[in-house]
Amino acid sequence: MAVPSPRTLDQILAENASIYNPQVQSLQTEIQTIPTQLAAQESGLAAKQQEAFGDILSGARRRGTGIAFGGIPLAEQSKYTASTYMPALAQLKQAGIQQQTSLQDAINTIRERQQTAALGQQQYEQQRYDAYEESLRQAAASQANIGQYLQALGSSTADQTTQAVQMPKIQTGKNASTGGTSFNFTDYQGNPVNAAQYVQLYNFSNPTSPLSYRQLLQQMANDGDVNAKLALNYVGDDAKFGGAPAQYRSSLEALGATGTYLSDAQRNISNTPVNVNISEAPLNKNLYAGLYRMYGVK
Repeated sequence: MAVPSPRTLDQILAENASIYNPQVQSLQTEIQTIPTQLAAQESGLAAKQQEAFGDILSGARRRGTGIAFGGIPLAEQSKYTASTYMPALAQLKQAGIQQQTSLQDAINTIRERQQTAALGQQQYEQQRYDAYEESLRQAAASQANIGQYLQALGSSTADQTTQAVQMPKIQTGKNASTGGTSFNFTDYQGNPVNAAQYVQLYNFSNPTSPLSYRQLLQQMANDGDVNAKLALNYVGDDAKFGGAPAQYRSSLEALGATGTYLSDAQRNISNTPVNVNISEAPLNKNLYAGLYRMYGVK
């Protein structure tokens, strides 16, 4: 099975942008609304200040004390401004700053995750492609070696008639552990070979009706061979693969398949987007609610 060339980092980033960009845009929109929210809340504090000034003035008139400059108790109003209004205003602005910082940190986290996922995907594609290229080189070498192998058995490509009679053999039995059929392959002289070698020998002896490696695996799988069923998920007709799980090494090698293995960490590259709950950004809605209760902002 052909493996496509690995994509560039920019191509992968462009593809996964549909996953990450909406999250970033949502956070950016939230940041843009902060000034408007702060302005509304500052207006509420100012209105509360004016209400407090009115209460101070009314109290002073009832007491008949503290009246100056046309009947306005400036000292008490200044005290309220310094001790209540200004701290509330400062905390409100600080809350806005911290909320914006929190949201920007969330955006940076999303972009970092996007970059990390793209780099991991690119690495995986490169390793898979390199393994495929290596399998092609090995396949070419294997084709050359099969001729040498047959000659070592006393065969000759010039003696196709005699060789066609000498077919490799399959012996089947019962697999006690799985209940399916077990397969044993031998060459022309009864020497054990694996499934990939059997296919090469079979096709050399029977060029008019060739057997593909995956056809053999499918036949084996249909008869209950667990290893063959597993190999069909990874191996091509050239008996090569790239990026198979490392825990399947013994099963694939038993069938004569060759290639590269990747660990679970290499294969399971996370593309899971970052989920950011805006309501949990520090010092935003909860702090505002506290300010409302503390200073009576409507």
